[in-house]
Amino acid sequence: MIAGTSGRIGTKTARDHDRRPECLTTELRHNRQNRRIAPLRFIRLTFGMPQAAATALAVIDGAGEPLTPSQVSDRVLIASATMTATLDLLEQRGWIRRMPNPADRRSVLVEITPAGRATTDQLLPGIRTLERGILSALTPDERAHLLDMLAKVLARTTEVAADQQPEPLSGPRVRPARLSAPAGS
Repeated sequence: MIAGTSGRIGTKTARDHDRRPECLTTELRHNRQNRRIAPLRFIRLTFGMPQAAATALAVIDGAGEPLTPSQVSDRVLIASATMTATLDLLEQRGWIRRMPNPADRRSVLVEITPAGRATTDQLLPGIRTLERGILSALTPDERAHLLDMLAKVLARTTEVAADQQPEPLSGPRVRPARLSAPAGS
């Protein structure tokens, strides 16, 4: 069993789980898609909005000045079409307002409203409390080690993303045994 878990990762027990990094990231992605990760589920249940909208609202609140939709999209890491729908939702809720951009009349600026600030004042501490509860499965030393390892992964991710001459993707496919059997057997 993986230390600090209840023995289950997604739908598999920890001992059945393939410990290769690529399998773990696939499992995390699968959990996210099924809304099993607690913070995402609690955001939707409490505020009736997807995680991307909550992140956009937090970014707008934390900016300290109005942002363009492109700036919000870049910081939240979602496509501009998705950002438009996200901002529409936040505006319909009265949490943000769009206003003309005085520096560029073809553009708008987005700013948080008092109602939006009140929402983030509830949202962000709630997420932090939930995260602390989840991470309580680890000792303080394990949490520090986890943060150090994640910092290394994020730093390397930044390096890979900045590579001006990325190598084409290649490599052998590692197929799970259940997919390796010939068709029809």
